[in-house]
Amino acid sequence: MNNPGSPTVTINDLIPKVQAALQNNPNANEKQTNPEMRPSAWLRDSLREITANYPFEELKTVGPLVTIGPGLGYQGSNYAYPVSMFVNPGDDVTLTEDPVIFLNPQQLAQTGTAVVNVTSNTVAYAMDFLTIKAIQPLLFIQGGVPFKYTRNGTQFWFGSSPGRNYNVYLPYQIRHQFVDTDLKSSPVFLPPDWFDVVSFAAAERGAVANRWNEQASYIHNVLYGDPASQMKDGTLSRPGLIAARVFQIERDRRLSTVQLTCFAQRY
Repeated sequence: MNNPGSPTVTINDLIPKVQAALQNNPNANEKQTNPEMRPSAWLRDSLREITANYPFEELKTVGPLVTIGPGLGYQGSNYAYPVSMFVNPGDDVTLTEDPVIFLNPQQLAQTGTAVVNVTSNTVAYAMDFLTIKAIQPLLFIQGGVPFKYTRNGTQFWFGSSPGRNYNVYLPYQIRHQFVDTDLKSSPVFLPPDWFDVVSFAAAERGAVANRWNEQASYIHNVLYGDPASQMKDGTLSRPGLIAARVFQIERDRRLSTVQLTCFAQRY
């Protein structure tokens, strides 16, 4: 049994699955002179693509608690802050949740938010994302509470421009890392039910690299083998050989009630 959210295999463990999907083609081996023609490279590229687009518990973490406020941002800005401030040292980010800001009851009251039965010193609120165009009018309103945010290149922009110090943290998903000096030893940060998906995806890359176009098309059809995933919401166009893959967060909430809130937002 593996611990939840923990890697259990390396790239080397998945190479035989890639070779099997390519019918043990002799060109699919780790002795190729060009390292990009090796199954380990195909697995690396497939892992990069899959983990950049889908949420996986093995890659999720939370960044440090950051203080934002007057003059604390980029080059003394009130509203612009490097994204690197909100992630742990050495991390790169693929998927993020909304940043979370802590407010005390007095700050909440200043925003016009109803404060009912607040027994702790602070309350955490997730910020809402706006496009760059939509947030522009808020960036230079001084003394506000930054309930909104956007991303511009290497920076987060918060609006309204904070008039006092606030604590903020960011839940996010790390970009999949590899051992560049020994690619085969790299841990695979995926749950076991995704091993065949990433192996077939790597095999498809291998078939293309070896100009085996017929096999590449066949493997692609196998990789999206669940007809229902092409027709229904929730798992729309999601890979899965027999059944479209389901994420852990979807399993966790499957028996819980869901609250829907209707709202309209600029842009």
